[in-house]
Amino acid sequence: MVQSSTELDLTIALVAGSAVLLLLAACVVGFILLYNRRLLHQEYAYKSMELKYQQELMNSTLDSIETERSRLARDLHDEIGAALSAMRLLVGQINAKSGDSRSVSTLSDQYKNMIDLTIDSVRRISNDLLPSGLEEFGLAYAIEGLCEKCMELTEADIQWQVEEIPDLGQKHSLMLYRLAQELLHNAVKYAQAKQINFAITHDKEQICLTYSDDGQGFDFNEAFRQKSLGLKNIRARTEMLGGELHFVTKPREGVQVQITMPYLWSAPSHHPMALPG
Repeated sequence: MVQSSTELDLTIALVAGSAVLLLLAACVVGFILLYNRRLLHQEYAYKSMELKYQQELMNSTLDSIETERSRLARDLHDEIGAALSAMRLLVGQINAKSGDSRSVSTLSDQYKNMIDLTIDSVRRISNDLLPSGLEEFGLAYAIEGLCEKCMELTEADIQWQVEEIPDLGQKHSLMLYRLAQELLHNAVKYAQAKQINFAITHDKEQICLTYSDDGQGFDFNEAFRQKSLGLKNIRARTEMLGGELHFVTKPREGVQVQITMPYLWSAPSHHPMALPG
């Protein structure tokens, strides 16, 4: 009887000890899980703060760039352009004061031609820095002028459709223009395309920018690994608009681009650039 009681006590002690050990193990596991969860939460919060900081830094940098571009464009137009125009008038007076001197007249004409070319260059640079007509007449007018200029530099046929977007705002209009400018300039430089199609459309919820060409295309992954400046600029501006960017291209198979972004902007969110499948 004594032996049976001892075995019972031993069994109870073993069971109780096992229960305590299991409870301790559960507590340890629970503590580890909670600790890891807290670490993950802190890491997520840190990455979110880092991403927000990077986004704000990128926005600030691009805003500063556009502000400086506007200042330079106005300086070029108001000061350099005005000075060149005055020089042309002075050169034009040489003919009137020189009589029939053929050599002076010829030299004067050469100077005027050089000044005219310089004035055209100043206007072109000024328009690149600050899109002509964007503030006064809107996005559709500015992009129409951009497409017409690109057609002068390439044999490709450029077809475009740009809808006027109410209440878009100057800042977002400028960013959309820069996206169009980057895509079209890259096409003129590298695509060797015969047909280029470009459109900006919208509905109540989003704006869609689409681009395609039948040119030589490129290896997207290789260009992305090499941190192509053009791709980097397109992605940065798309992220500033809280949009999504999709590229489809292969060597000798042209390029297709689609950028979608919310119509009514809030704080921009991060959307990674989709790689071609």
